[in-house]
Amino acid sequence: MTKAEDTQKLISSNNDLRKKLNPTNEKYYSKLLIYVRTSGLLYEDYEVESSLLEILQDILDAQNNGQDAQDYFGQEPSKIANQLINNFTKISFKQQLKFFGTLFGVTAIWTFITQLIGHEQQLNLMPFILNGVFLILFIAGTFWFIHQTTYWKLSDHKIFSFLFTWIVCMAVITIFTGIQFVKPAFLNIPVTPTIIVSLNLLLLIASLVALIKIDKNKRPLMIAISPIIWVLTTTNILKTYLPIGSHRMITLVTAILIFLSCVWFFVCFWRVNRQQK
Repeated sequence: MTKAEDTQKLISSNNDLRKKLNPTNEKYYSKLLIYVRTSGLLYEDYEVESSLLEILQDILDAQNNGQDAQDYFGQEPSKIANQLINNFTKISFKQQLKFFGTLFGVTAIWTFITQLIGHEQQLNLMPFILNGVFLILFIAGTFWFIHQTTYWKLSDHKIFSFLFTWIVCMAVITIFTGIQFVKPAFLNIPVTPTIIVSLNLLLLIASLVALIKIDKNKRPLMIAISPIIWVLTTTNILKTYLPIGSHRMITLVTAILIFLSCVWFFVCFWRVNRQQK
């Protein structure tokens, strides 16, 4: 069994044991869990999950003895969490490169697909760079913000959480959209129709293979996002061969299918999140 599988097993055990907590202890532990998990991107997941599971088992033991988590650990759980976090091991430099490389790879695929939706048969390097950098900064910033505000009383209000999430989503969409228009001419790379079709076919086939070969724990995410990839790559191939006069109809059909694919993505995401809870 790999370390990733061991970590997933710890997470599953954590989710199962949390169901045994009473409402007061569950609220106490949930905040502690969020605070620890968002402490950084580069810690060893196995250590983090092992420590969280140990705390959960201690809380359950205290609960069985008629003691609340707050009485057992104190009214400032962040102090306990910070002691744990200070002892966590960071992943190796090689693992860090793999992590950031994966993020850049994801944005590169998305940027490539979206740049070929239009009529221009060329790529521009700037959006590839900016999308990768922005995604890393966004994820790191999100972790930092959640970590810093976990114990804010304001974060418990659902209206505040909804409005803040909505504002962030709109800001991210706006920034990602704006990045696509940053295309200095000296970074343009011409691509032939053959290259466009070949690369889109490669992505299409790769997504199908990934859907079959990917680890079962990650398959739900692949199932959720695959339709979007299929629609965009197929659109790029069709636009390469069909007359320009038909592109408007293709764009309309693509927009409808993308909307349905996004609905599918959020439904899948909601189902996975519900099952984990």
